[in-house]
Amino acid sequence: MKNLPRYRLSICVICMMVFAAFGVQPVDAAEYASSKSPTWHVGILNKNLSFACRRGRFNQAHTFRLSIGYTGKNGQGITGIAQKGWNLKDPKNMSEFGYTYHFFHDGLSNCRVYVAENPKRRR
Repeated sequence: MKNLPRYRLSICVICMMVFAAFGVQPVDAAEYASSKSPTWHVGILNKNLSFACRRGRFNQAHTFRLSIGYTGKNGQGITGIAQKGWNLKDPKNMSEFGYTYHFFHDGLSNCRVYVAENPKRRR
């Protein structure tokens, strides 16, 4: 970096700030859906899993690999999605098959985990 002219270094720093400001996602991240409903309507809040999420014991393997964006007037945000056997870090084996786990603020001190039953397949 010592040989890099000042203006090029400045351009690199500005580009990094712009990417951070717009929340550029990794290539493998994808938005599954968007909704005008509040984040808490996605499922039932599970206090035990939320506590485990805050402690790093129940989290997404890759944050926001798949997500839902909530753009309504109330409850705006993003929840990351995981299931048992897919995108879930669950060393205590607290998850169950047939449920989807929605993470709001995954890994932070205010993490909330909402649990939704998977829809039954039509025959």
